[in-house]
Amino acid sequence: MELHGQLKNEAAANFRSITQEAMSRLERTFQIDAALTTKRDQQWIDEAIASGPATPLTRKEMNAIRDRVLRGKK
Repeated sequence: MELHGQLKNEAAANFRSITQEAMSRLERTFQIDAALTTKRDQQWIDEAIASGPATPLTRKEMNAIRDRVLRGKK
């Protein structure tokens, strides 16, 4: 079934106009996306907190990172 026909059928089943049905489905999609993004972001925050306080890199660590990056560019 084509998209417009499906939307028309769903709108009738939900006692909405086609525009109202489309808006309702868009809103629900955004709500789902926000819920998933919030969960992911909270996981990142929790991981950052669990890792402890930030510490500056030592010269040795900076050199090791530089060397690793430069090796990867060849």
